[in-house]
Order: sequence, then C-alpha cells, then structure tokens
Amino acid sequence: MDASSLISLFGQEAGTPLALNEAGTASLAFESGPVLHLEHDPQLDALHCYVVLGRAPADPARRHAVYQQMLAANAFGRDTDGAALGLDEVTGELLLSRRLELARADTAWLRATVESMAAVAADWQRRLDGSVQDAAPDLGGAPASASVLPPDFGLRV
Repeated sequence: MDASSLISLFGQEAGTPLALNEAGTASLAFESGPVLHLEHDPQLDALHCYVVLGRAPADPARRHAVYQQMLAANAFGRDTDGAALGLDEVTGELLLSRRLELARADTAWLRATVESMAAVAADWQRRLDGSVQDAAPDLGGAPASASVLPPDFGLRV
C-alpha cells in the first residue's frame, strides 16, 4: 500500500481526516503528551514513525546515564516494544523511532504501531524528566519483546 493511502485510511478508521503534507509528513498529538511524526521515505518505500522525547542532557554525567539507560532499553527491544531509541546528532534530540515497510503495511499494523509508540514515548518522556525511574512501559500486559509483526510474517522449519 502506498503511504498516502495508508495514512488516509488510518485517519478514516480513527474518525479524523489525515493526510501527508507536501513534504510527506503527518503529525499526531496524543493526550498523554507525545507527538508522533509519520514521514514517508520514497527511496526505501517505508514510513518512519518517530517521537522526539526531549533533548540530551547538558550535564555530562546525566547525559552518560541517559545514554546508558537508552542502550540497555534497546537491547532486544526490552523497554521499547521493538522501536529504537536514538540521538539526532544535529539537533541533540532524543528519539524513539520505528520503520514500517509499506509493502507489508496495513491500517491495523499502523494503528498497533502508533498505539505502542505513544505508550512507550510517554513512558520515556516521564523517565527523561525524572518523574519515573527505570520502569518498563505499560504495554497492556504484553511483554516488551512482543512487538507487532507484519501481517505476512511466517516461520517455516
């Protein structure tokens, strides 16, 4: 499915008009705080989903602790539900991101990814502002490693 159709159908299911702008992006704001950005990458035929969690701490000791916490969370998607935590070196922003391959995407997969990322991002924003220390995100009872799989995922032995 192409990115524009996927976003439009996703908006219809959510009951709100939604479309990519001329730059190929759309943003979704959640009551829990995060703003999730969807960005079409035509070269990869993918949709990048990301949330800016905040800025890297200025204090070197705090920055080191945050980077260590983020690296540990990335291992096996332990505290990210399969998304990745990273740093935009140009802006100094801390990001939560995930890439959706459009060839395998549908609205159910996008909805599950958006919901998961909103929950994980809200948790990480609380961690980074210091109101939560080392708590795993609430993923509705699912283990953090239970990431959303593409609809055509299969395993043959």
